[in-house]
Amino acid sequence: MQHNSNGTADLILALDALPLHLPPEQLKARLADLIRASVSQGAAAVAETVVRHFQALSLHPQLAADLDQRAAYCRGAHHWRGLAAIGERPVSHFTGRVPAGAL
Repeated sequence: MQHNSNGTADLILALDALPLHLPPEQLKARLADLIRASVSQGAAAVAETVVRHFQALSLHPQLAADLDQRAAYCRGAHHWRGLAAIGERPVSHFTGRVPAGAL
């Protein structure tokens, strides 16, 4: 992440990538479509876009009053960020390993 002269992260670039201009209902509909698409395309293929939609919902001004809902969107973003990270690893990285919690 780029840092500006006073050492803070360049949040403007990060926020520009979020579809904050969309109304919450449209964000939720797109998010549902993306999650359904992950079944056929693979979670890693759509994970970054899903993360951006969860983040946009968690930061959306129209949803600011509902802290529980915002927290749920943050958890969703965290979960899908993990799926994106798993998708970036080569298959050989997982060969011979038992997934956490499988035993």
